[in-house]
Amino acid sequence: MLYLILGLFLGSFLNNVAYRLVKGEEFLFSRSKCPYCKKELSWYELIPIISFIIQKGRCRNCKNKISLRYPLTEIIAGIFTYGAASKSGILVNLNFSNLILFLYIIFFYSILFILALYDLETFYIEEKTFYFGLLGWIIFTLIFLIIPIQKFELTGGFNYFFNLPIKTKYSLILNQIFIAFIFSIFILTLFVVTLGKGIGLGDLKIAFFLGLFLGPGDILAVILLSSFLGAIIGIYKILKIRKFFNEIPFIPLVFASSLVLLFYGEYLFKILNSFMLKLS
Repeated sequence: MLYLILGLFLGSFLNNVAYRLVKGEEFLFSRSKCPYCKKELSWYELIPIISFIIQKGRCRNCKNKISLRYPLTEIIAGIFTYGAASKSGILVNLNFSNLILFLYIIFFYSILFILALYDLETFYIEEKTFYFGLLGWIIFTLIFLIIPIQKFELTGGFNYFFNLPIKTKYSLILNQIFIAFIFSIFILTLFVVTLGKGIGLGDLKIAFFLGLFLGPGDILAVILLSSFLGAIIGIYKILKIRKFFNEIPFIPLVFASSLVLLFYGEYLFKILNSFMLKLS
């Protein structure tokens, strides 16, 4: 419960960061304001979920409706924070190694969440957040060279199908960079083949970002699930508006897929593995 609550506050912060990046506003040292009347919000108006419920979804000053985006992003962050706590093992054993892994997973999902929220509004990747994510990966990886940490995997078994080429002391760094470049080249190839229709160069950066943090099997699982979700949304929109709809933000689908796999990735692998064994 503690990690879920912490995640609610994290979600409030991440939503604030994404919103201000979209608006081109500073977010570190300025107070939160109502988007309508611009009144600065008091601390008791910023309590995740509770403030929204008490104020009945409206601003206390101007009475305009508060977007459902606020409580939804808080809940989503609460969910992936709890998932990160479970995946890292700190729910069972709170030690330094598990804590570092927890922060690593939280960092990955936080950056991806901000990029997803920004993409949802603009259909573009937020460059500063992307490069901050790369910087964070470098810092965490240097820490991992000193402190032995269990590898972060979403699906577990899928990664065992890939024999990574580099076997040295620095394989953790070099293999992830290798994976990032391979998947980036794959996305670039799709961009060239499709003449930029249905996939953009921003997706190349997301492929590189995923390659740094995830194993190759995990990335394939994320891409396949993202494509499946995109196909469902595309079919729904075609049926709804009666014409082809090709503008679907990709990063929110990647985030949603990564979130699903955080909880059910290993379970889905076991189902698939059992199915393949029956076929053989």
